[in-house]
Amino acid sequence: MNAFQEKFKSGVRSGVVAALLVMILSGCGSVQHKMDMQSGYVPVVGTKIEIGKVSNESGQTFDVNVEQLLTDALTEKLGEKDLLWKGQGNTKLLLSGKIVEYEKGNAFKRWLMPGWGSTVLNVKAELKKGDQLVGTAEARRTIVAGGGFTIGEWNKVFRSVAGDIVEDLNAKIPK
Repeated sequence: MNAFQEKFKSGVRSGVVAALLVMILSGCGSVQHKMDMQSGYVPVVGTKIEIGKVSNESGQTFDVNVEQLLTDALTEKLGEKDLLWKGQGNTKLLLSGKIVEYEKGNAFKRWLMPGWGSTVLNVKAELKKGDQLVGTAEARRTIVAGGGFTIGEWNKVFRSVAGDIVEDLNAKIPK
């Protein structure tokens, strides 16, 4: 084997090791989110969002209050984008959410074998003006691989999903 081939093999091995280290030390997963507004509906400039009821529709019970975690995350993310309705002004929409799937996951299991111990959060939301449905949103995140740096993702995933929903909302509301 010539010197070039030796360096190439060494580089490939280093790249594979680096990729595995990144995967072990950070979280890998999927992100999906979308928002659809009803045909012909466009929010007016300056529209704010009031957070309505958040419910757990997963059919499971958890050792943490998932409804409150999502409500708090939506409040935080809407506030960061100056979209949170604070009780004044008439231009508001009501955002209600349903947690349709949640798996707390386990970072140690993800470290041992990617896919095992996955953290999953899937939320469906409705946006209403008064009693009229004007939009729907869906956001889903999974953390399927990773190690030490994914400890606590069971909690952080709520802020990530809320951020996805608010990002989509922000794109739909004219400035």
